[in-house]
Amino acid sequence: MSKRDRGRRAGRGVEALLPRPPGPDVPQSPTERLWRVLLAVARNAVGVVGALFFGWAAPTLVVLYFADTLAGMWAVFTAVGFKFSNADPRQGFGAVAEGALTATVVGLFLVAVAVPLGIPVVMLLGAASATWRELIADPALAAGIGVIALTGLVGAVRHVFALAEGRAGDAAVKQAFAILMTRWVLVLIAIYTLGFALGRFGLYVIVLAYAAASVWSELEPERFARLIPDRRPDAARS
Repeated sequence: MSKRDRGRRAGRGVEALLPRPPGPDVPQSPTERLWRVLLAVARNAVGVVGALFFGWAAPTLVVLYFADTLAGMWAVFTAVGFKFSNADPRQGFGAVAEGALTATVVGLFLVAVAVPLGIPVVMLLGAASATWRELIADPALAAGIGVIALTGLVGAVRHVFALAEGRAGDAAVKQAFAILMTRWVLVLIAIYTLGFALGRFGLYVIVLAYAAASVWSELEPERFARLIPDRRPDAARS
């Protein structure tokens, strides 16, 4: 057995422990379904647990939801960057190290996306008279960001392995990104229609909107991902 084959066989053992993102052509094993449920609960329970047990304020929750969206996008960007390196994660540690640099560089593209997506959040916090000093002083903020960072890292690993599988993995990662963008677009609609007008209470409306969109995206991911039509030509979508 060649060194390349041994690397691929070892990679399969690692890959089997990691769930793939849901997709229209990606069947899920019971283990993968369990991972998906656990990750979904961990991500969506951040705000609920904080509100019930740690006294998190609505401004903190809104910032955490924005960070959650960015973490999901970073996971996709990083996985795409890894794919650009033409490294196969199933070949072992060497291939992972080879693709890590490209993945890191592409992941930094998130900075360009975060600014336009985050400006409405900053404006909403200002309209609600929430100060950055108040947010930074909240210990729940650091704890929540730590959980979000961990789930983002796990998501990036999942996407890397999914993209290594070919077309089915590509479709799953595209759907994951479409869900992230659609959910945040719905939040932005809530911000501009109700958030600014309701002041401090508007923050709670945004928390509710984010939670509702999250539940919808998990119950019907394919339909939710298609809420915003892709108007690109067919050739550009492939």
